[in-house]
Amino acid sequence: MAFEIEVQAPSNIAFLKYWGKSDPLTQWPAGNSLSMTLKHAKTVTKASLSDTDKIFFEGIISSDRKIFQALDLLREQTGLKSRITIDTRNTFPKSCGIASSASGMAALSIASLACWTGSRSFEELEKKGFSKTKISHLARLCSGSAGRSLFGGYVEWLKGDTSEQQIIAPKFSADHWPLSNLILIVSNKEKEISSTQAHAAAWSSPLFRPRLAVLQERQSAMLDAIKEKNLEKLGPLLETEALEMHSIIMTASPSVSYLSEETLELVSWIRCERQKGSFKAWFTIDAGPNIHLISEPKDLPNLQASLSKAFPNLTMFQDEVGTGPQIRAL
Repeated sequence: MAFEIEVQAPSNIAFLKYWGKSDPLTQWPAGNSLSMTLKHAKTVTKASLSDTDKIFFEGIISSDRKIFQALDLLREQTGLKSRITIDTRNTFPKSCGIASSASGMAALSIASLACWTGSRSFEELEKKGFSKTKISHLARLCSGSAGRSLFGGYVEWLKGDTSEQQIIAPKFSADHWPLSNLILIVSNKEKEISSTQAHAAAWSSPLFRPRLAVLQERQSAMLDAIKEKNLEKLGPLLETEALEMHSIIMTASPSVSYLSEETLELVSWIRCERQKGSFKAWFTIDAGPNIHLISEPKDLPNLQASLSKAFPNLTMFQDEVGTGPQIRAL
């Protein structure tokens, strides 16, 4: 019977944003980043050896150039040459700002390497020279934020002094602080301008270099807040980060705006209701229109009820901090 592997790899939501690159060829970020790995928003990918590369997304054959390029890159980096059949699906909408490229490329990297090496677990992969750390950097080359999806809990990506000195490693486990993440689906349409294109323009924004100057201080403040499990300290930092990133995106050349009228209406409502004491939750937004609301689990029912009352047609996806990817042989 042919060897087949299944990988479930989670998305992650950046608290300290990965935005702008010092070197796009080596996927060297302009600054450090910090993320929370999710539990339910994930990509499920099956892989098996075949005569030619074949990609299926949700049962339909795909010609997505990025996936084929990622497979070629993984072969180039590892020397593993076999062709492969990939069958993949998401538990959440893709290409709309919920980091589908992170979970997708993490799942692709793990599944391909496991299939090529005949590995049934991360332990077997490590024995064959592919630790989680090594796989994280291979996944990073396919899509920067994918490197963070190799680990659970709260994950740090340090840019280092050179591209070769980058470090991706977990800082706190999922058990340390089991935060909730309520994703508000403003739109599930794919973005007209990809994150890759917008990344490239970051340096043209007059706000970008001032941002880089404060990143280390903000990173330290976020890590302190997570260590202390202090959401009232972490929350304002999350919102500052999100709004700053989108300000850079909008002031770059060419200018891009991922925030829709519905996004801005929700952001305004969230801030007003929080000031009134209706709930304790703070937002962050990646490169898209959809909103991640971070709260303590005990506050989630009240938060959902308040949103449902004010926005009865709003689609919500309930998530939480997760423990990282899984592998199983089929």
